[in-house]
Amino acid sequence: MRLPRFLRTARALALAALVPVVVTTLPGEVPCCDLSYRVRPDPEDSAVDVALEIRGFHGDTLVLARPSSRPLVGLLGQDPVVDGVRRARWGLVGGEPRWTYPRPEDGWDEPIRVRYRLAITSRRPLNAWSVGLDRDLLYAPSEALFLLPAMPDLAARNAPVRVGWDLPDGWHSFTGWSEDAFHGTRQLLKTNILAGDIERRAATACGLEIDIAVYGEWTFDPSIIASDLARLACVARYRLGPPRSERYAVTLVPARFPMTSGNRNGPNAIGFVHLLPDGSPPPTRLLAHELVHQWQRFDAPMWFQEGVNDYMGIRLAHEAGLVADDELSGLLDAIDSVYRANPRRARWSFDDEQRLAPPFGPSDEYLAYRKGALVGLALDRELRLRTGGEVDLATLWRDMNQRSTWGHVRWTDAEIAARAAALAGGNVDRFFARWVNGTETLAPPARLLAGLPPARTPPARVSALGAVAAFLELGLGRPILEP
Repeated sequence: MRLPRFLRTARALALAALVPVVVTTLPGEVPCCDLSYRVRPDPEDSAVDVALEIRGFHGDTLVLARPSSRPLVGLLGQDPVVDGVRRARWGLVGGEPRWTYPRPEDGWDEPIRVRYRLAITSRRPLNAWSVGLDRDLLYAPSEALFLLPAMPDLAARNAPVRVGWDLPDGWHSFTGWSEDAFHGTRQLLKTNILAGDIERRAATACGLEIDIAVYGEWTFDPSIIASDLARLACVARYRLGPPRSERYAVTLVPARFPMTSGNRNGPNAIGFVHLLPDGSPPPTRLLAHELVHQWQRFDAPMWFQEGVNDYMGIRLAHEAGLVADDELSGLLDAIDSVYRANPRRARWSFDDEQRLAPPFGPSDEYLAYRKGALVGLALDRELRLRTGGEVDLATLWRDMNQRSTWGHVRWTDAEIAARAAALAGGNVDRFFARWVNGTETLAPPARLLAGLPPARTPPARVSALGAVAAFLELGLGRPILEP
């Protein structure tokens, strides 16, 4: 028998009173380090020179790392030189290159001075994860430019980082952060770097600011991108709740040859490297995919993080009026066609692909991207049909985001299934066994869309009691309130 609402509320609050309060006190000083970078692009030499000063380091060994195992096309790096320290040992850890320097007999200089040079072999980037340097352009994900000293996690989150630029005449830099100052190295690494002869565009909507830096000549007005992103952001805020940031920094750069590529590089940065023969702007699906990433406060398996994200982006673009009904069907049919043509579709589960597939290939090669999008549609359908539209995929998304506030950031398949079951009011093990953990072929999109109940209007805000329930579930290991 279900208890009346006021009794369920009283029960949750009584249990909350039993949970001990934990007070965390941060130390007065962040352990290592204060970092200052000076970046000087030299288009004549096709190189970027970087000088780094490290203050407050007192360890026995200095480790400098390029914090990315991703192949950064167009980049050739020389070994960094630390003033007054003998040559480093070089190695790879998890695919990331690292240089290790022993403590000098007389101790470390204050500051420690590091110099290194990056040779840029491409005038234009190949895709959003590559680099390019031309007479009036430098484009790079920040992980391509900045070597980082290994430091405790607390410092990575909080250490002050400054970036100064020695730019050729007429150049300007754009990182999306004010005054090129960063709160911790993690923030530094979660942005795109664009410097050169760039133009700025802006849009404001639904309390969000979108700042776009544009390089190159385009046959379309780049303001269209700002307008479309603003419309998408309004719908995302309506369906998925408040974003992590109230301001988004977007870069648009021509690609080396016809293609289109985007990346989400942190909580407020999106980069597009783009060039199509007909001169059209980046497709709405790509804009929506990258923007929806900004509403992900969780880390989930790739099929959800990328594939379900792709479906959610298409759905929100449809709700924003950027994708018509026939275009919605066409986009989903195109995804379905790639999925059915995948030679490993009947043999590999998502877990199999994660273990066995080579990384960093085109997204069409991965079931996680294309089958994952269709699983997102199927899961949206499953939740709506079970609840008459009261619960949908956006409800699950908001729930996962809310729980990240209480420390639940990394999600497994089983945890996603458990939350979907709780929201739907019934077991979803068979759904996950067939489509997520299994290799059964999904129904075509037309069947998955047929008879789909409309999603209800999301709540204006999450109640305080809902936050208490989430905290209690996280702490006690089981749900306290029914969703």
